[in-house]
Amino acid sequence: MRLQDKIVLVTSAQNPCSHAIAMGFAREGAHCVVIDDQAGKAEQLADEVRSFESRAVAFQYDVTKKSQVEEGVRRAVAEFGRIDVLFNCSAISHETDFLNITEKAFNECIDRGPKAYFLVAQAVGKQMAEQRSGKIINLSTTDARLGSGESAGNSAAYSSIDSMTRAMAQALGFYGVNVNSLVCGPMDSSSGTAEEEGERLRRIPLGRLSKSQDLVGAAIFLATDDSNFVTGESLYVDAGYSNAAVTEDSFRPAWARTWGKFEVPPHNK
Repeated sequence: MRLQDKIVLVTSAQNPCSHAIAMGFAREGAHCVVIDDQAGKAEQLADEVRSFESRAVAFQYDVTKKSQVEEGVRRAVAEFGRIDVLFNCSAISHETDFLNITEKAFNECIDRGPKAYFLVAQAVGKQMAEQRSGKIINLSTTDARLGSGESAGNSAAYSSIDSMTRAMAQALGFYGVNVNSLVCGPMDSSSGTAEEEGERLRRIPLGRLSKSQDLVGAAIFLATDDSNFVTGESLYVDAGYSNAAVTEDSFRPAWARTWGKFEVPPHNK
């Protein structure tokens, strides 16, 4: 197992990707500390981690509050003696027309995104600096690179997370700590009409939106020794969505011209 007896701190049980990635860490032998402002959600995820015969504890803390973050990290170290991996995943998204997004919604994007990531990474970074080792993974989305009319708050938050990731990597690399961001593309769990989903799919030649499970392998890579010489990077797991314009139909196979989902035909077709 690639994460045997490593200690992972997960900062949200509510993010759509946190469950799949925490389960992936547990399958590789990791033990988990789950922090969430909803105790029930944190305990539920911790209980599922235990089903892999891993140890897990759940703490109720608000990761936007410095004093609570520091107390949560202190308890995690008291419980396990160290923190090997931090998975920052508390960021949220608000999809609201730019002219109508509220100050409250915008502030929530910033508070639960770059502010919380900063507070937790700083507290955990001090522990990792003492250990002279550690991996910090900041979950982000393609809104860090792309802009759309409803993503002002998201774009501000996730672009900040990506640039802060590079700064943290430079600051903590002296202590043997790697810092990277894991960037997900459009998810199949997002709300939207069939036409809106189809519009996104036109930029994804693999023919489907991403699932949370698609991020697991990349997260494990960033958490293990396989990524020891990777830091300050943003690893995009988006099937090329953020780099693609729409390929015109005349350059597509006939079965890939659909506006919605398609299936790749068998090799002999």
